[in-house]
Amino acid sequence: MLSRPVRWALGFFGLAAVAVAIALAGRHGSGYVVMVVPPWRIELSVMMFIALVFLAFLALYFLIRVGQKAWALPREIERRRIEAARNGARDKVFSSLQLLFSGRFKDAEGKAREAMGHDETRDLAAALAAWAAHEGGNTTAAVPYLDSIRGEHGAHMRDASKAYMLLADGRAPEALALLKSLAAEDPKNPGVLKMKVEAEMAEKAWDDVLATLEPLTRSGLLPEGAAQQLRLNAEINLVATRPAAREPILAAWRGMGSGSRFEPAMVAAVARRLMGIGEGAAAREVLEEAIERRGAGQWEPLLAGLYGDCVTDQTLAQIDHAEQWLRREPRDAVLLGALGKLCMRQSLWGKAQSYLEASVALQPTLDAHMTLARLMEQLGRRDEAVAHIRKSAELAGR
Repeated sequence: MLSRPVRWALGFFGLAAVAVAIALAGRHGSGYVVMVVPPWRIELSVMMFIALVFLAFLALYFLIRVGQKAWALPREIERRRIEAARNGARDKVFSSLQLLFSGRFKDAEGKAREAMGHDETRDLAAALAAWAAHEGGNTTAAVPYLDSIRGEHGAHMRDASKAYMLLADGRAPEALALLKSLAAEDPKNPGVLKMKVEAEMAEKAWDDVLATLEPLTRSGLLPEGAAQQLRLNAEINLVATRPAAREPILAAWRGMGSGSRFEPAMVAAVARRLMGIGEGAAAREVLEEAIERRGAGQWEPLLAGLYGDCVTDQTLAQIDHAEQWLRREPRDAVLLGALGKLCMRQSLWGKAQSYLEASVALQPTLDAHMTLARLMEQLGRRDEAVAHIRKSAELAGR
């Protein structure tokens, strides 16, 4: 495509050529035009006639263009008025955004409310007004702003914003109903999935939490470490909600992946739940399996301490297991304390005392001193029992 200077140059040369052609035609032309309108007679040279026709054409063209402009003037004025209103509404939306991110929430709400008067910006302005009202503490006005959004394309924005505000306001059941609908429409939306997890946790819907965590983790919005912690917390709470019977609890635990099944917090939660319903033998099996699977490289004193609290009719077998672990972990104070408890349960007073004293020598704890106090009381050595109770009180007061 030719540039503007080239087009101007070509146009100039074209006009010059036409002018030269007309001049030559006038110089050598001898014809004339006669127009008779009785009683008048007009004689014109051919060149003059052509010039007059050309001028008449220009005048007619000019009049037609002026007429067109005059005819279109009302519509042009209306178009410009609409454009000015649209631009004004957009300016108010931009101003509202600036005020919102500047922390001037009241002013942002006012600007957005003004922009709601234009159809094109109504839905977006309503959402901005809602967010400004919510961030400014005017939560009662936020949801009505969102309810005023009626456009088809604004429905998702409206529901997602409303769910966030309801969730922030502690109204998790209402938020969850909206989030389920949004997740059904857009199952890969990470923002919706994140809010859905929060609402499900607030509602203690642990099965749903686990189901939602999978696509949320794949989205990359939630780091793997945080996702694993949330998953573990949900599974622990899932175990806590199982019926108070051995089989449902064990089935829930064994159905978990190895990534969380042998986590100390999970194993401890399962063991405590089983011991709480009088299933010490089942708790013992869970703890033994977990400790063996974790091995020496992942020794966890918490599990050893719980093992000492498992009341079963096979205490000698428990002592045997614990002493095998002690060969691997000879300086674990918690394991020594657990062995002391097991030996007390079996009336092995001497062994119990030696294990417990070794435990407090390595790491004085409230539990170990209280256990020693009970042992001394059992042996009739009240002064030593009182001394251990005093040490327990000192540890508790720290």
